[in-house]
Amino acid sequence: MKRKWMVLIASIVAIMLCISVVFYFWHKEQQKKDAVAKYALLEEYSYAGGTLHMEADTSEYDQTGDPNDIELMPTDLTYDLLQRWEAIAEVIPTIDYPEEAVEKEDWLEVFSTLANNRFDMEEASEKLAERV
Repeated sequence: MKRKWMVLIASIVAIMLCISVVFYFWHKEQQKKDAVAKYALLEEYSYAGGTLHMEADTSEYDQTGDPNDIELMPTDLTYDLLQRWEAIAEVIPTIDYPEEAVEKEDWLEVFSTLANNRFDMEEASEKLAERV
């Protein structure tokens, strides 16, 4: 009878160890995925800020480490870019202007729209250059 209890306890301990090892590796993998996602978001903020000529306030991010706490702030160059973009979008219908995202100051969405329009803008620019 004593042997059965020892086998049962050993089995339970072995199962708990297996579960712990699986959980440990799962947790490590989740941490890697979170770090990759965080880095990707930091890169997106960096690209958006640079492309749209914005300044970034990272004071809150420095405290929390959460990239969502980075605040992009438009400059005069940003508003000049947006004004030109809006004027071009009125003339060339294939180019989208993210009016709603600009009003909401959703700068990552504005950057995404700009990136998605890049080829249409280049094509329109080439056509205009041919006319000159």
